[in-house]
Amino acid sequence: MRRALAPLLSLALAACGGSSAPAPADAGGSGPRGTLVVASQSDIGNLNPITYETAFDANILSNVIMPLFDSTLDCALTLTPALATSWSFDEAGTTLTVSLRDDLTWSDGVKVTAHDVAYTYELVRNPAVASPRLGFVQHFTPDSPRVIDDHTVAFSFTKAYDRTTMMSHANLGPLPKHAFEGADPGALRGHPVSMKPLASGPWILTTHERGSRWIVEPNTAYSGDAALKPSLRRVVFRVIPEYATRLTELRNGGVDLMEGINIEDVDDLRANHPDIRIASRGYRTSDYIGWNSTNPLFADKEVRKALTLAIDIDAMIGKLLTGNDGTRYAKKATGTVTPELCKAYDDSLAALPHDPDQARAILAAKGWADTNGDGILDKDGTPFRFTLATNAGNKRRADASILVQADLRKVGIDVQLSVLESNSFFETLRKREYEAALAGWAAALFVDPSAIWGADQPGKRNEFNFTAYNNPAAQALIDRGLAEPDPDKALPIWKELQQVIYEDQPYTFLWWREELAGIHNRFENTEITPQNLLDDLHAWSVPADKVKYAR
Repeated sequence: MRRALAPLLSLALAACGGSSAPAPADAGGSGPRGTLVVASQSDIGNLNPITYETAFDANILSNVIMPLFDSTLDCALTLTPALATSWSFDEAGTTLTVSLRDDLTWSDGVKVTAHDVAYTYELVRNPAVASPRLGFVQHFTPDSPRVIDDHTVAFSFTKAYDRTTMMSHANLGPLPKHAFEGADPGALRGHPVSMKPLASGPWILTTHERGSRWIVEPNTAYSGDAALKPSLRRVVFRVIPEYATRLTELRNGGVDLMEGINIEDVDDLRANHPDIRIASRGYRTSDYIGWNSTNPLFADKEVRKALTLAIDIDAMIGKLLTGNDGTRYAKKATGTVTPELCKAYDDSLAALPHDPDQARAILAAKGWADTNGDGILDKDGTPFRFTLATNAGNKRRADASILVQADLRKVGIDVQLSVLESNSFFETLRKREYEAALAGWAAALFVDPSAIWGADQPGKRNEFNFTAYNNPAAQALIDRGLAEPDPDKALPIWKELQQVIYEDQPYTFLWWREELAGIHNRFENTEITPQNLLDDLHAWSVPADKVKYAR
């Protein structure tokens, strides 16, 4: 079973100082022992299953709160029991009845029940919550999910569609109803239990020092499968925004795990730090430049195409994502369906070439010209100038932004660069308060493009549709694909959708890249998969003679 807790990338632990630590207190015995120190780029946002906004928060939640289903991945996602013990669809394929285990409690001792599941989706529906998971319920009937009894819940859908996607939509980790009843639905992100959740899974957040670190430890109240009980005594996430500092801490032993290592540093670590091994999660993450289509500069898809033609993505991969031995750790992207979903991914879709001459011709045809000789294109007195933002602490994106700036300057476009603290950056994307942004996705492992590409509805903004993308043809394909219960019959729909979106160029899709992490060799049973860097975290262990920290 997967208990995925993805690392947030950088840390410093006052109590976990260095090799001069006293003899470990947990070096013997049969209980949990050893501390894993993880470098995290940014702090926790919120740990509420219906309001979280980053992959970091989601990955912590998946270990702290037991979802209905776990999963395995082999070209497609297969769901397995977790909180759910069994499930079945009715003959029409529109009702999913789920039996829940009856032995699981929240960390305050209250039983986890079907009432928690139903209440969670009630909050998702509430417009005051402004949940990014609102798309999960768009095909639910108004009374779904229904409580059958304390440990049975039924999800009813308006139509049958891909069953893995239907089950994924039913797979939000439930909230403890008793802890949130009476809370202001518009303030759930800041609710105390959203910041320090009650746990139903094998781990619990015990410490959160804002801007510094947070700690998860075994949940002593966990009453589920004994096989999922953690072997480690604790996992410490240190907030270290600067990439160089995170890397120094990894090299010096101040942290044990760092994700997002740049390729040139992978070469150095392999050559000079044999105590650190490099692991890859495969093509799970992508980088892109999002063009905010509410900005007149980017409203025309031909202009967006010109921007992509002007950017030398292959050269960027060569400079940023290729090792000294010539190994390329990335491939050009043409959409947001990960290559790991090899059946749904359209590998026939050809990426646009680097062609600055064609870019100039398109821009000229659209009325952009350098009328005053300053080297910058202008139109109706307005220069083609914008700010490209990215998040702090990500050296790859910072370096990529500089290369994009240089490439676009060659065709007469002036790009100003901006770096924002990570939580602020993602907030500007969600609110569409930016011009262009170099960002990325950790791809979903089931196909539901509505989260990113679904159009806004009256009174309901699709908050992860950062570019305000709205193409009726794409929306129709999304609706058709989600309405098709046979996943094999849905495949050509998803491939056509990828083609339509790529033609529109709402993003300049840059690359799918291997997510590389450095892990100290003293840790054992550290299986790495595309699903999550810390899959099966409960199994990670340290031999007694290799325990480093007294606490």
